[in-house]
Amino acid sequence: MIPIPNAGLYFCIAFAITLVATWLINRQSKFFFTKDPLRRKFSILEMEFPAKSFELENLINGIYLLPDEAQKTVKAVKNQLLLDYFLFIPATYGGIYILCMHVAANLQTTVGSYWFVGLAWAQLISFLLDYIENTYFWIMIGRQNIPIPKPDPEKPEVISASFKMMQILEAFKWGLALIGIVCCTSVMAYFWLSGNF
Repeated sequence: MIPIPNAGLYFCIAFAITLVATWLINRQSKFFFTKDPLRRKFSILEMEFPAKSFELENLINGIYLLPDEAQKTVKAVKNQLLLDYFLFIPATYGGIYILCMHVAANLQTTVGSYWFVGLAWAQLISFLLDYIENTYFWIMIGRQNIPIPKPDPEKPEVISASFKMMQILEAFKWGLALIGIVCCTSVMAYFWLSGNF
C-alpha cells in the first residue's frame, strides 16, 4: 500500500480536472455528424458500444459521405480523443486510484485493505485499455472508405476478431473502474453513517 498524504485534496483536484475535461469533450461532440443514411449526430459512446460489428465502419464511412462537414467532424473527434488522452483518462483513473488507496489505508481488516489496494492498481489496467481504445479510434477515424462486408440475412453475422476484442476491452475498462467507484463509495458511506470516518 502506498500512503497518500492529503488524499482528499488530490482526489478533489483529479475530480475537478475530470469535470473540466468532460465539459470540453462535450463541446467537441457538437460537431459529430455522420450519414446513416440521413445526416445525424452521433456520440463517442456509439463508437465505443456499436451493436453490430459493421456499425463502427458504417459510422466512420458516413462521416466522409458529408464532404462539407467531414473535415470538421474528424477534427472534432481527434480533439476529443486528445482531451481524453491528456486530461480525462489520467484524472479519472488517477482519482479512482487515490480513492481506493485512501479507503485501503483507513480499513482495519487486512483482507479489505488488500482488496482496495488491488482495486487501486487495477485502475492502471483500465488506464492502459482506454489508451489502446483511443489509439484504435484515432487510426479508424483517419481511414476513408473502410470496406464493409454486406450482411446476408440468410447467414448469421460473422463477428470479426477486432470487434470481439473491443467488446472485451470495453467490459474490462468500464468494469474495473465502476467496481472501484462503487466499492469505495459504499465503504465511505458505511463509515460516514456509522460515525467512524
